Amino acid sequence: MNTDLASRTALVTGGGTGIGRGMSLALAANGAAVVVNYSRSRDDAENTVEAINQAGGRAVAVQADITEESQVKHLIQQTVDAFGGLDILIANAGGRTRDAPTIDLTREDWDHGIALNCTSVFLCVKHAVEHLPDQIGRIIVTSSISARSGAGPGMVIYAAAKGVLNNMVRNWAKELGPRRITVNAIAPGVIRTRLHAQFTPPDEYKKLIERVPVGRDGLPEDCAGATVLLAGDAGSYITGQTIEINGGMAMP
Repeated sequence: MNTDLASRTALVTGGGTGIGRGMSLALAANGAAVVVNYSRSRDDAENTVEAINQAGGRAVAVQADITEESQVKHLIQQTVDAFGGLDILIANAGGRTRDAPTIDLTREDWDHGIALNCTSVFLCVKHAVEHLPDQIGRIIVTSSISARSGAGPGMVIYAAAKGVLNNMVRNWAKELGPRRITVNAIAPGVIRTRLHAQFTPPDEYKKLIERVPVGRDGLPEDCAGATVLLAGDAGSYITGQTIEINGGMAMP
């Protein structure tokens, strides 16, 4: 157990499903109190909270659409009210919107994808920063392998948004460095989540796995270890980095 998280509070956006659930469970298992944010997946968030509390951890679920600034402000305040502060922000929520060739995409498609994947993270960081303590404050953003290698056909909005996140992380690392607050991203590859189940046909998914040197897809738990490392004292000298978690599918 990473016991240096025992007195800390983490907010995980999109924390009830997929990679976010894995992060929530791991942070709680290592002692952190966890606020599990959700937008629509209430049952999943409450199930995650129940699993944490039954295991002896501390967690609550809080609904908020993090593309809306007023709701982000309320989410941050509810986190502080629930556990007395905010030490770790996990800006995980995001996702694919409409996949289509660029010529068929609309301005509304673009605005929606950027709001979901970039604006939401900007708003969360903007309103969390004043609460994060110097020295131990942590921000961890969920990016994607698509940010460095591009995504599939029709996914230009998603790939662009994730690429923007990586640069936002670098800039925030410089901005918040004097306070010793670290800012990093994780970039998952092929992870077994509902996102792939919804958007990737089984035959295409199989082909993706064939490109992974370790010979399997990733699980949400595979992203949790890096998250716990970055969130704790052991990660205090790691900042401005994007940690690739892809089984070797993409290498520098």
